[in-house]
Amino acid sequence: MGKVFDEEIISLKADFMKLGALVGEAVINAGQAFVDHDIQKAEAVVTNDHEINHLQIHIEKRSFEMIALYQPVTGDLREVVGILKAVTDLERAGDHARNVARSAISIKGMQRIATVEEIIATMALKVSQQYDDSIESYGDADEDKAKRTAQSFDKKIDELYNAIASPSYQAMAKDPKIVSSAIIYLNVAKDLGRISDYSTNICEWTVYLATGKIIELN
Repeated sequence: MGKVFDEEIISLKADFMKLGALVGEAVINAGQAFVDHDIQKAEAVVTNDHEINHLQIHIEKRSFEMIALYQPVTGDLREVVGILKAVTDLERAGDHARNVARSAISIKGMQRIATVEEIIATMALKVSQQYDDSIESYGDADEDKAKRTAQSFDKKIDELYNAIASPSYQAMAKDPKIVSSAIIYLNVAKDLGRISDYSTNICEWTVYLATGKIIELN
């Protein structure tokens, strides 16, 4: 049973990393679609979200089956439980990427603020970098990289969120015509912030995978 379980866990982790790559692609493309006003790319992100959801369900189902069938303990159990927990964070990050893509579609034709969109572009890039680093740390079970990733991005993302929110609120107060666009900017900033939060969660599950300890990194 040991060899069979090892093969199963390798396959399960491969599916998890595939899901991580799909979500990472959605995060990048959603941010680029919003900044570049690329409706076609945004629609592709929305359309491809079903693939993320399907793979998430498959991974969760297989994880439960492996626990029931093999009854793993200690490190083996951590492998399966870590994936079972982290896969939810991946799927939710994908949901927020889809929301950003939908915002790119919704804002078409509206009055826009170039300076705010420049900050959104920076925030989207940083969030994507944080996400990629968190997935890489999980794939390598690298506790140190997971901790560094969470700590190095947390403050930056908060600062960028505030840099988007403040001028958006100011613009709404000055010009009623910009209200709809400003609300979308705020929603995009919130969605990007949530992706960052889920990336931090992945880092926490990396620490759990490596050490068996459940900690908070934010």
